[in-house]
Amino acid sequence: MSPLAHLRSFALALPKIELHAHLSGSISRQCLNQIWLRKKSLDPALDLEAPLVAIPNDKVDYDLTSTLQVLADFEADGVVYLELRTTPRSIPQHNITKLKYVEAILGCIHGYEQIPQHRLRTRLILSVDRRDTLEQANEVVELAKSLRHRGVCAVDLCGDPARVPIHHLAPAFENARKAGLRITLHFAESPVSSSDKELWMLLSWRPDRLGHVINVHDEMKKTDDVGVFCSPLSEEYALAAEHFHLAKEDLISLCERVVEITFASEAEKARLRQIYKLLRENLKCKGPETHYLY
Repeated sequence: MSPLAHLRSFALALPKIELHAHLSGSISRQCLNQIWLRKKSLDPALDLEAPLVAIPNDKVDYDLTSTLQVLADFEADGVVYLELRTTPRSIPQHNITKLKYVEAILGCIHGYEQIPQHRLRTRLILSVDRRDTLEQANEVVELAKSLRHRGVCAVDLCGDPARVPIHHLAPAFENARKAGLRITLHFAESPVSSSDKELWMLLSWRPDRLGHVINVHDEMKKTDDVGVFCSPLSEEYALAAEHFHLAKEDLISLCERVVEITFASEAEKARLRQIYKLLRENLKCKGPETHYLY
């Protein structure tokens, strides 16, 4: 096996933690195509081009698909803990309220985790859209509060970075914080949302975690969803190992450090720490010649 192939093989097998994944952005082109085929079989006159034709490999994929398939894709990439975010939505024509929408996703997650061979554990983050009114934002927070013991772990601010103003949403996040919910924010995602005024305002909301942080003075590059950029988490680790000449121990340490910034329960954090402890012990047993990847 070539050094590069060995690197990618280890990165795939490495137990990983994914904290910034949008449900609608984590859909593979193949999964979209299966949905299209199913719709086409029900309505042969459907005037919608096949996703595998309409969406080339380097184009962004945006749509909603089976939560179960998204979970399976993450687990196949070696993810053992996932924080998946979604914006609650209602679909009146199908009598689906925002509550029913979120409950359906939580039901899929619960069902997936009941299968013994699945070791992926998933928590849900509910997103407030920058376009929302304060009333809509508070509705999301109230949903998160009512479902926190069923798998919802935090609230998020996301949406079109160009959408301003957003200061009116502050009370909703204060409501979430006082209720003990964790807060994560899309932060400095693009130049249009990265003025000092906006960034200091967002920091005043006292978030527990920030996402992106790419348009700040010390540019720290970070990517987004696997379905959007067609780059699974294992590939991100492989690229980091290749370009920064990281050893296996380095990659394990990187993963291990992520445990402490998850919104997981202490029991779940203990499970994750044990995974990395056993992995490190296993690596030591194989000898130093196996430590370096590239």
